[in-house]
Amino acid sequence: MQLKLDGKRVLVTGGAGFIGSHTVDALVAAGAKVSIVDMVSTGRRENLNSAATFYEMSLADERIEEIMAEERPEVIYHFAYFVKVPESLKNPMLDMDVLRGSVQMLQSAVAIGTRRVVFSSSGFLYGNTLELPASEELALDPITPYVVTKQALENYLEFYRKTYGMAYTVLRYAAIYGPRQVTGAMADYIRKLSGGEQAEIWGDGTKTRDYVYIDDVVEANLKALDIPADHPSPIFNIGTGHETTLNALYWKIAAILGVKPAPIYHPDRPGEQMRYCLDNTKARKQMGWGPKWMLDEGLRRTVEANRGQ
Repeated sequence: MQLKLDGKRVLVTGGAGFIGSHTVDALVAAGAKVSIVDMVSTGRRENLNSAATFYEMSLADERIEEIMAEERPEVIYHFAYFVKVPESLKNPMLDMDVLRGSVQMLQSAVAIGTRRVVFSSSGFLYGNTLELPASEELALDPITPYVVTKQALENYLEFYRKTYGMAYTVLRYAAIYGPRQVTGAMADYIRKLSGGEQAEIWGDGTKTRDYVYIDDVVEANLKALDIPADHPSPIFNIGTGHETTLNALYWKIAAILGVKPAPIYHPDRPGEQMRYCLDNTKARKQMGWGPKWMLDEGLRRTVEANRGQ
């Protein structure tokens, strides 16, 4: 994908993380002037692009207003979020700092004239719907504090557009995977199996996920900039439309590594989504985006990259 962003000022929250760092690399390559805000909790310093300006802080830090005034971003990519969902199920307050910080950042964005926010939302917002692949028209049914706050921020973005005219694009991601990923079930499977151990699966392994490769997601992130500011519903699913069980994923990773799969099964945890699959028709028609990477090839690349980390 060819994109020219020469000199455009872009702020990326969570730019040391998995999705954020890949997106920063693409933005820098396109000529953008990028700044990063990240507290480096689940992200890694080695992911930071040396061409970007880095601010190590939480979004909830009051200094975010100073950073916004200094950098004056025309575009904000918002990836920073509390991603340890099992922990927030036990303590929902863990999601509050990022929600408060996000609203604080949006308030500053209005003050400096930011033109657009691209927000990394989640396909988990559809909950345990039986209508799969899930389309953007489905009623939302968030079942964890993580997606409750994602829905809240989607609503705040609509408020800021209606009230202040600040454009936004919401991307509801499927289960993203690829090099640099350190959290989530797939990363755990690869890490354990690569080290001669077996990984844990909660439930019987028949839960499904829709796996979309990071390069496809980065392309969607950049295409999000072209959505018209007056689009009536700038919310798009970013997924493949295909389901894969956790068991099938585990067996594929084991086969790539040449080891015998024997996962350790545990009773399922509360707040689990049993099936997960996103309809990408709207993104295809209105963004000109569709996934290019098949799971088997993406997995091979991911396993090789993670073995080298």
